[in-house]
Amino acid sequence: MGAFIAKMLLPTISSLVFLPAASVAAKRGFHMEAMVYFFTMFFTAIYHACDGPGLSILCFMKYEILEYFSVYGTAISMWVTLLALGDFDEPKRSSLTMFGVLTSAVRIYQDRWGYGIYSGPIGTAVFMITVKWLQKMKEKKGLYPDKSVYTQQVGPGCCFGALALMLRFYFEEWDYAYVHSFYHVSLAVSFILLLPKKNRYAGTGRNAAKLNCYTLCCCV
Repeated sequence: MGAFIAKMLLPTISSLVFLPAASVAAKRGFHMEAMVYFFTMFFTAIYHACDGPGLSILCFMKYEILEYFSVYGTAISMWVTLLALGDFDEPKRSSLTMFGVLTSAVRIYQDRWGYGIYSGPIGTAVFMITVKWLQKMKEKKGLYPDKSVYTQQVGPGCCFGALALMLRFYFEEWDYAYVHSFYHVSLAVSFILLLPKKNRYAGTGRNAAKLNCYTLCCCV
């Protein structure tokens, strides 16, 4: 019985892996991304807790609403992570962020479980990043960005991201609790790997922007 309960709680516990992702993002100066990861962690954990034994007391919202925000937070996390990787200039970065936030809200409201909820944001972001990087390569007449970005961020991050999506859409029927938990872990690892080492808009030294717990709590 104890093993069964532990298995049922795995998706809830594994949702907490987004907290380290939020911490890493905040440390690197990506405060908006950290807030999105924290938002995703909160609603994903509560959503799965409502499925767990004896945790229905945590369902402070309707199950459908928790489900919506869980999927929505995940999609937006993918979007802002890829935009951070693309390192777009302002105001393009803010405009693209809002574009993803608004369009994803409508798309996920229509269908929460289709491939499009994730393939749309990922495909759009990858296309924009590719166009920008190719333009930079043409201007520099060389590789852009540095080789280390491809070997240490893009390659490993995309591998973990692809693994997460494969687990989510193709293997959950094997054993939902374990597979979905590994999906959470793979997704969080991909976010950490894809995020650049430093946000150039965050400032440096005494002028560096800081993120506190009160701001994070505003996400929920």
